Amino acid sequence: MSNIFIVAAKRTPFGAFGGALKTLTSTELGAISTKAALSAGKIDPSLVDAVYFGNVIQSSSDAAYLARHIGLKCGIPIPVPALTINRLCGSGFETVIQGAKSIALKEAKIVVCGGSENMSMAPLQADGNDARWGISLGSGLKMRDSLWDGLTDQYAGTPMGMTAENLAEKYGISREDCDEFAIRSQHTWAKAHK
Repeated sequence: MSNIFIVAAKRTPFGAFGGALKTLTSTELGAISTKAALSAGKIDPSLVDAVYFGNVIQSSSDAAYLARHIGLKCGIPIPVPALTINRLCGSGFETVIQGAKSIALKEAKIVVCGGSENMSMAPLQADGNDARWGISLGSGLKMRDSLWDGLTDQYAGTPMGMTAENLAEKYGISREDCDEFAIRSQHTWAKAHK
């Protein structure tokens, strides 16, 4: 693919679990960073042709509409299509892939891509069948942590975070290797933006 460019990128800070950002929904966090990116790129929101946003844990009541609501909060017109993508840790990166594809296929010229989470808001939940249709006497409703459940591969029985640890061990990737790659990426970005 040629002639496809990332013209601006902005993000909110990483927050600690239960920290200062805990009351901001994923939609609010995504809108803050998207408004900043559109401004930095000097892009009129009315020119955006599509919105793709990644989200893993739908932790707020409007999360099913994440990409749509971020677009609307940023002034992107109502008819512009919006798609929320869940590809776990790769969700935000997958939006960039989908955005580039839509440009390459000439479905769009300008696309907003991003990812947003607020894991501090992940709800505790009761099983719907138990809560709606009853439970046996004395067994009580059991609360489950949707964050832990959502980040654990039920098929493999492995928490998502262990995937990186397993791959690092399998391919001999050290923490220092990761840090060197990360700093090189930051330096490359800084050089490109001079």
